[in-house]
Amino acid sequence: MKKGIAFLTLVVFTLFFITNQVFSQRGGRAQEVIEVRLASPLPRNSDWGRLLDRISGEWSRVTDNQVRLRVIHDGLEGGEGKMLSSLNSDNIQAAVFTSAVLSEICPPVMTLSIPFIIKNNAELDAVLKDVLPVLDDQVNKANKFVIISWSKGGWVYVFSKDYVVTPDDLRRQKFGTSPDLRDLNTVFRTMGFNLVEVDYIDTGTKLANNVINSFYLIPEALAPLGLHRSLSNMMDMPIAPVMGAIVMNRVTWNKLSADRQRELLKVTQRLVSDFEITMAKTSANAVTIMSRDGLKLNKPNSSQQDLWRTEVEKAIPMLFGNLIDRNLYNQMNQILERYRNRRN
Repeated sequence: MKKGIAFLTLVVFTLFFITNQVFSQRGGRAQEVIEVRLASPLPRNSDWGRLLDRISGEWSRVTDNQVRLRVIHDGLEGGEGKMLSSLNSDNIQAAVFTSAVLSEICPPVMTLSIPFIIKNNAELDAVLKDVLPVLDDQVNKANKFVIISWSKGGWVYVFSKDYVVTPDDLRRQKFGTSPDLRDLNTVFRTMGFNLVEVDYIDTGTKLANNVINSFYLIPEALAPLGLHRSLSNMMDMPIAPVMGAIVMNRVTWNKLSADRQRELLKVTQRLVSDFEITMAKTSANAVTIMSRDGLKLNKPNSSQQDLWRTEVEKAIPMLFGNLIDRNLYNQMNQILERYRNRRN
């Protein structure tokens, strides 16, 4: 009997010792499995959807399946405004946002998307190099959210059922726009555009019912939905860059150890950076595919392009303090002036 008790004591002690060693190697306590529901307004069957699925797999890999990312594609969580509400209430723990709703988390970000200020990806890279650290700092000071990764979301173009190359052409259209762009929509209406506020996920239905007959969007998002079959004209002049970001609420972020946080930031930013290298090619491919399927590209001439820029320049003063951060706007212009002087 005594031998049995002694043997049982030895087994219990050995198990305790081994378990304690394992726990100490993992930071002194059992690792909590953290479930993260990430909502995206973008199609699963798109380059962004596939990128998010890769990020999900990498999060599981680098954390030994201790952080499990479930991606909710196709806008199933609702529009971006609804997603932000869900993120605040922790119904979801992360989300992909574009500039419109990012501006509620980080107000100056919409300044990057002023039409016709930044002309191409090289200029955008020059601006972001100096600006993104400032924006990160603002988000961190607010202390409600964490930017897991910023992303260049492509370039917005006007798509329409009818031919559009001038501001007056667009004024004759029922122009679909995001309801999240409240300040910008006010200015557009002041400029005489006939705006109809439509969530991205409802665009197809609104087109079919002739509620709208034009929309502005990035080609890479339009192509997977087949919307170019209704919006068969594209004004071949990029309007503005769109910024995107993967955002997590602070409640969930604080559940992660510092090591885990660094791992997730590193792997996500690496995948996004690799993805961005192919973005220009992806956009060109989307336009090529849609062109083969009947999309017509309408290029404004130089005087028509000047008309667009003049319209926007007139509107910019109305945007200061609401949509445009004056300090960031001035900083952007200084960066662009230096960049363009070096190029000339």
